[in-house]
Amino acid sequence: MAIFKNIIKTTITATAVICFLACTDNLKEVAKMNTVSNQPSSEVENLLLKHTDSGYLKATIRGPLMLDYSNDSYPFTEFPDGIKVEVYETNGDTTKKTTITADYAVIFSESDLVDLKGNVKIVGTDGSTFFGDQLYWDQKSRWIFTDQPFRTDLTNKSETSGDILDSNEKLTKALVRNSSDLYYIKPEDE
Repeated sequence: MAIFKNIIKTTITATAVICFLACTDNLKEVAKMNTVSNQPSSEVENLLLKHTDSGYLKATIRGPLMLDYSNDSYPFTEFPDGIKVEVYETNGDTTKKTTITADYAVIFSESDLVDLKGNVKIVGTDGSTFFGDQLYWDQKSRWIFTDQPFRTDLTNKSETSGDILDSNEKLTKALVRNSSDLYYIKPEDE
């Protein structure tokens, strides 16, 4: 009978140890799954994304590398090697294009905020061009802003530069700090 009790005690102890170790390992694995890593959930090389609506091309996004951090607590998409966006406006038979390029870009999913950095260049449908070191674009509010030096070259040869820009995306309502402006005025006899 004593041998039988020792076998039962040993079996119970061994089972308890195995269960404890198994639970501990599973808890560690579950904890690992719940933590946010500094690694992207996906990577795309040589991205070309085309957005269409009602058969019309609305936008293209290109980038040598796209990193998706949708597993982050504040999800975002990163373009560490640059981005090129082309936005198309179709009106009847006429299509106009705005081109946006930057050395680096981050798109924050929840806020629809886009952060463009390094050699930011925007060429509008009329040929007017924005140059800057950094530009934020709030897609929901359709608003752009920067606290970095910038310059605009308009198609009528007018120029604006400054240190801070806070404007709607069409640049029709703009606040510019420390501005330097050069305006071209068309002579009356032309």
